[in-house]
Amino acid sequence: MNIFVSCGEVSGDIYAGLLIREILKISPDSKIWGMLGHEGESSGGRPVWSYEELKLMGILEIIPAIPRILKLKNNITREIMKSKPDAAILIDCPDFHLMLAKSLRKSGFNGKIISLIPPTVWAWRSGRVKNLRRDFDFCLPLFSFEHEFLLSKGVNSLWKSHPLVHDLEGVKISDEFKKRFEGGKIIALMPGSRRYDIKFHLEILLGTAEILKLKGYLPVFSIAQGLSYDLSDELRERVKSSGFESWESSGRELMLGSCAVAGVSGTVAVEAMLLGRFMAVIYNMRRLNYAILKRLVHVRNISIPNMLTDKRVYPELLCDDAKPERIVNELERYMNDEKVKTEIDNALKIARLSMGTCNAAEFWAECIINKNK
Repeated sequence: MNIFVSCGEVSGDIYAGLLIREILKISPDSKIWGMLGHEGESSGGRPVWSYEELKLMGILEIIPAIPRILKLKNNITREIMKSKPDAAILIDCPDFHLMLAKSLRKSGFNGKIISLIPPTVWAWRSGRVKNLRRDFDFCLPLFSFEHEFLLSKGVNSLWKSHPLVHDLEGVKISDEFKKRFEGGKIIALMPGSRRYDIKFHLEILLGTAEILKLKGYLPVFSIAQGLSYDLSDELRERVKSSGFESWESSGRELMLGSCAVAGVSGTVAVEAMLLGRFMAVIYNMRRLNYAILKRLVHVRNISIPNMLTDKRVYPELLCDDAKPERIVNELERYMNDEKVKTEIDNALKIARLSMGTCNAAEFWAECIINKNK
């Protein structure tokens, strides 16, 4: 099979890597290429474009990049029409990938177009449902509630499990980790995997680390493995010069070895939930971006664990509420109050049960290959 795969950030690249490995297990001679990162390439994909080209976040940040993004869309469309893959798998990054899917259909692409991690039409911009019905053969969402929503809107959706359920089964604490942080009451600090995230959250987390250190905890910053070299160097130096520890291996291992977690809202919150760790979720952004999003988004919670439980098991500290003192207070409320801890831990167990049990990436690969026969 000839398969095009496209992602635009670290989390999407992780899912691309999981999918590519499973496709090659079933169909070893498949040619897989596209817009990928390290995970996609190391799993057997050929990156024609780097996923770094879509590392954008925030409404105001996207506007100046529109001419470049349109040029990228046109270049990818031309290459796909020339190479004629059997399937185009578009992972997350809905603003770009919905536009690319429409361009492919208008250009006469006859292969399958699949949305892996479709847009969150259940939360905002529900009008994009018509794009999913018109341009995509089927969607592969991450969560059961997304799957049910898409089906209710007439979108062809397939779901059995979340990929992290299987992917996190083998996470364990290494001897290196135990030796380095032996005896410390570790709090994992997760500043994100994008420059935007780090820009708007690092100072908050450094302030949090200062308070935690004074209280006898060991704050450890995660340096995400998917960061570009310059950004990881910059983050490492900033953390070190502030007198704090960092961990550059698996962020999942760091969370598993911690008492609790504080970090930027995103996939990391789902990972923390599956690892059974409490997390103080923060999200900071420009005031104008926040004002616009408040008018557009129609959900009570931004963190997936809270959506799965329909309650605030993870505190959500947004913008002005994302203060070091507030973060530490939330962490200590969980760690020091046994009643609160038990209640939250029980809610997290229920949330984990809603994530499915099978190997989701294997299911994705089977869907893609079988529907192209």
